[in-house]
Amino acid sequence: MTILPSQINDMLRLYSKFSGTNSHLPEDPFPAVEEPQDVVEISTEAKKRQIQDETRMEVMKKIKETGIVGKERL
Repeated sequence: MTILPSQINDMLRLYSKFSGTNSHLPEDPFPAVEEPQDVVEISTEAKKRQIQDETRMEVMKKIKETGIVGKERL
């Protein structure tokens, strides 16, 4: 991408124009906006499936860490 000297001059003119005066800016340019909370409701069947999946993953993690016999792997 090529930047021409005239583009640089235009940018400098705009910068000097807007940096010299702050009267056009509000006190707080980005006022705090309270974000709405995301609420997700799932069915009892989906909740049950989620718990089963989490339990399955936890068991698999324990098996990988300790092995089937129960001795910790090195």
